[in-house]
Amino acid sequence: MDLAVRSTLRAAAVDAMVLTRRLFAAQCTSTAADVIRSRAQLPAVSDLAANVSCAPIAVGPALARMRSCDSHFGYQAISKVVPLVFAWNNSTLDCARQLNAKTVPDERRPDMQFATPMITAIDYINENVNGHPGLIHGGMTTIIAHSTASLLAAINSAPGTRIVSQSLNMDYKKPIRTGGFVKIHAWLYGSRQSCLKAA
Repeated sequence: MDLAVRSTLRAAAVDAMVLTRRLFAAQCTSTAADVIRSRAQLPAVSDLAANVSCAPIAVGPALARMRSCDSHFGYQAISKVVPLVFAWNNSTLDCARQLNAKTVPDERRPDMQFATPMITAIDYINENVNGHPGLIHGGMTTIIAHSTASLLAAINSAPGTRIVSQSLNMDYKKPIRTGGFVKIHAWLYGSRQSCLKAA
């Protein structure tokens, strides 16, 4: 392939990317107030609010103790609003009942030695994080999971503790659509020395 053809193809690819970004930026019209209003009407939020084993928490204090999660939580240009987060207490196994027993082995169940063994976040995913049109980019899926698990680690750590990830493994089961809400569970299932194990 000669240089002129390569240059033309490259320019066409750049034009297509710019057009796609403009198209989806134009579609992203919901405001933070719209997101909060819609979120409050979700059945999942009503169920969590009615459950005595969990309570909504202010994520600000935990975020202030974190160094590795600014890539998603609080990044207003992407998430529009900070996720609504519920913390589960360790007095009941009700948090474990929220998880799919078919996909979570017994050795990875929430560990009740922690004051807050699990959190559940309701987050809005807007169209600015598309990989393919209408689907969240896989990297953003990882950031959401990582941020939620790190937030839980911060909640269970002493003030001043620096939260960093030692390793991160992701198994992608199915795509997530943008322009809607996701429900994310993160839980601690053990610890070793100064490391927490989260899923």
